[in-house]
Amino acid sequence: NILQQHTLTSSFCVFAGCCGLWCFPCLQCQTVSQFGWCFCLPLLDCCFTVSCSLRSNIRKRYGIQGSCCDDCCTLCFCYLCAWCQMSREIKIRAHATTSPQLITNVVTQQIRV
Repeated sequence: NILQQHTLTSSFCVFAGCCGLWCFPCLQCQTVSQFGWCFCLPLLDCCFTVSCSLRSNIRKRYGIQGSCCDDCCTLCFCYLCAWCQMSREIKIRAHATTSPQLITNVVTQQIRV
C-alpha cells in the first residue's frame, strides 16, 4: 500500500488554485471542513493554535512523519504555503480511497524529483 510510505504527497510551494490565491480564508474554512472539523475554526486561529493542531492531526490521521516543532516552524515561516499544502494533502488522501492510482502517481513523481 503506497500510503504506508509516510510522506507528504504534495509539494510545499505549489499554491492551491484560485481559492488559495484570492480568498485565503475560504481555503482555510474549506480545508478544516473537509477534514471533518467545524468550518469556522480558522477564524479563531490565534497564535497558530488551530493551524498547528490541524497539521498535527493530518499527520496522525495519515501516518505522516514529522513533529509538532516541524509543524509550528512550517506555519511560522510560510503560513499560506502550509495551508495550501494541508488542503492538497486532504484532497489527495480523500480521493485515494476512490482512486488509488492517483496517490500512486503523485508519490512516484515526488520520489523521482
